[in-house]
Amino acid sequence: MIQFFKELYLTGFAIAFRLRAPERLGGGWGPIVDAGKGIAAVSLIELVIIRLIQDWIEISIGKRFSFDSNRLVNSAIFLVFYLVNYYFLVSRKHGLKFEREFSHLKKTRKVLLLVGCAMIFLATVVFSEYTLPVYWHYFHL
Repeated sequence: MIQFFKELYLTGFAIAFRLRAPERLGGGWGPIVDAGKGIAAVSLIELVIIRLIQDWIEISIGKRFSFDSNRLVNSAIFLVFYLVNYYFLVSRKHGLKFEREFSHLKKTRKVLLLVGCAMIFLATVVFSEYTLPVYWHYFHL
């Protein structure tokens, strides 16, 4: 089961890595930018999930302790996620290696991973859309 979640994480990186704009729109900058996109996408999803968990913890204890309005804190948290993901995905080459191997996976495995990533993304969006109004109502924002 842990292997499946690891592969979902790596698939998220591979999907964002492969998303390219057409050449006429500025696409094709190269693998460094592609790796950056992959890392940023994974980091952003992780940040949103952590923030949603934090919101529900605040609701359950009845006290706000977050720094949602402070852009510097949010940027610093994103940077930490980005650097940690960079280490695992690029420096240790786990993400780059998986991205190259992704095309050669069995079709059923590839479809399962793509559907899993889509479900995580969709669940994050839906959970966010559900959580924010509840949070705002609870804290009278």
